[in-house]
Amino acid sequence: MEHFLTLLALFMGTLLFSYVVSHYLKFPVIPIYILSGVLLSLFIHAEDVHIFEVLGVVLLLFYIGLEFSLAEMEKNLKNILSVGAVDLILNLIPAFFLLRLLGFDGISAFTLAVALYPSSSAIVSKLLIDLKKLANPEVEPVLAILVFEDIAAATLLAVLVGLSGGGTDPIAILKVVVKIAFFIFLAVAFVKNFNRVVDLAFGKFGTATEFTVLLVGTLLFVLVEVSLGFGLSEAIGAFAAGTLFAESSHKDQIESAVIPYRDLFGALFFLTFGLTTGLSSFSLSLVVTLTVLLLFTFGTKLLTGVLAGKLYGLSLKRGLSAGFMLLPRGEFSILVAATNSLVVPITAVYVLLSSILGSLAVKESGRILGLFFKKKPKKKSRLTRSELLGD
Repeated sequence: MEHFLTLLALFMGTLLFSYVVSHYLKFPVIPIYILSGVLLSLFIHAEDVHIFEVLGVVLLLFYIGLEFSLAEMEKNLKNILSVGAVDLILNLIPAFFLLRLLGFDGISAFTLAVALYPSSSAIVSKLLIDLKKLANPEVEPVLAILVFEDIAAATLLAVLVGLSGGGTDPIAILKVVVKIAFFIFLAVAFVKNFNRVVDLAFGKFGTATEFTVLLVGTLLFVLVEVSLGFGLSEAIGAFAAGTLFAESSHKDQIESAVIPYRDLFGALFFLTFGLTTGLSSFSLSLVVTLTVLLLFTFGTKLLTGVLAGKLYGLSLKRGLSAGFMLLPRGEFSILVAATNSLVVPITAVYVLLSSILGSLAVKESGRILGLFFKKKPKKKSRLTRSELLGD
């Protein structure tokens, strides 16, 4: 116990220092958390930190689900499916075949392709808020893509968890897909009907923070246990729990109660990921592979932004801006990599580099695009000064 408390004190101090550095540099904090974990791993060999990873996963996925109301998803389903399909086709399938050409076996190639596919909702959302880009027109297709990716990646993660001990047997894959479909069917039915019970509970017992945390925690971990009972990952159960409370009329109260726990365990999750990546096993021979993957996957995300922008009637410049917003990878890449130890080292370095380079690209997108797109000169008014003044 004393050892655990010592580790916890060390982790909290490291996170605080990382946050201060992030604030001072005006840079997204998630890459710094991961890098801090990597640096910390050079001095200590921490064990029994899996609890932080699990709680981090559950609370991150719960919060992502909390942002996605079923009613809103049904309303914007057509747009979400169209840009989501473009994103999936361009970023998952080509990456898989590239990885096979680079010498990865089937399971490792698929796992790594899934890990490289989704952009980081956490990093992208924080960037858009911090850089005050939420009002930009290209943000709408970006958010639609993130919604699709979160659902698709959670499903693919469940498939990988189900296949982790079963090879590539088509029957095993079919069973996992059926399990996922059945669980999603039950989860949707549960969310659409049980949200009334949640509102009744709040109406009877009030919205005190203690009651809110206990109610949310109970239903969250019950759904997580149900998803594990189906042989799926805790990610899907946590996401389903989030959508349940997203339907509640007390969503704002729930968010304010959950955010501190999400921030704490989310930060510990990224730190412990960096701590347990085992970068010592990263071979210099993988540098060329990593470079190829970065260039290729950044290119497909930029193309995704351009095509998604076209579907939304945006210009090429706005489409490229959307593509920049999709570059950082983060939480889902980490979760997926954890299902196959062979791809953890390269994924860790990829996530670290993509989160840093992607964040810089979003921050400096105006300057970068300004090099290729000249500003149109403002047309001078032909009206005289007196006419302009209304004389």
